Amino acid sequence: MVRMSSEVVVYELTLKNELMVPLDARRVRPDEFIGKTLSEIKAIEVREGNTKVKLSELFDVTGPEKAPDDPNLIEIRLSGKGTNKIRYLGFKMAGGKIVVKGDIGPLAGYKMRDGSIVIEGNARGWLGAKMRNGTIEVFGNAADFVGGKLQGEEPGKGMKKGTIIIHGNAGSNVGAGMAGGTIIIEGNVKHLAGAKMCGGNIIIHGNCGRFAGARMTRGRVVVAGKIDGILPSFYVDSLI
Repeated sequence: MVRMSSEVVVYELTLKNELMVPLDARRVRPDEFIGKTLSEIKAIEVREGNTKVKLSELFDVTGPEKAPDDPNLIEIRLSGKGTNKIRYLGFKMAGGKIVVKGDIGPLAGYKMRDGSIVIEGNARGWLGAKMRNGTIEVFGNAADFVGGKLQGEEPGKGMKKGTIIIHGNAGSNVGAGMAGGTIIIEGNVKHLAGAKMCGGNIIIHGNCGRFAGARMTRGRVVVAGKIDGILPSFYVDSLI
């Protein structure tokens, strides 16, 4: 058992072999672990491709014999080859912390309600999509639709609260349809940042592609670097 302090406990999940197909890991979250024994945690079902398997079939799982009843006292650490195939990590998580020692697949933090996710590598599309609260931090780059809504949904269906921090670059449609919360990009972003946003803040430390704020009704997009072009009704002196 690894302990960060006298209270918080850590569960280490290490992939036994490199993942070759997508892994739906929506049940890998602290609030799913609460009150369970180590054996029960190992028996949690995930979906590898179209096949249901137990967590212990794919991961070496180590940690205390019984998890606390409070998700905020649980940290989950994932590592191994193929973590970029893991999707839906932290789905609807309500507390605690998840650390990914590598890249992560799409829809990490989807509909997240609280807690924190730390990704030490890169993140694929729809990071923090539709999140309601919590914090996501990525030390690499992120793909398209960070904090956004799903395609085909109405504006305002993106993230509503919480904070997403990307230390690298991000793709297009950052914050598309978001209604609240804050997204901070320390690098550059591609086109359509803040498209159809209804609230919240997007802060871009680097450069931004075209059409930032397209069809936005509320909220704020701040670009500290260069921008490829602005749409009618926007003014250069309003950009930082």
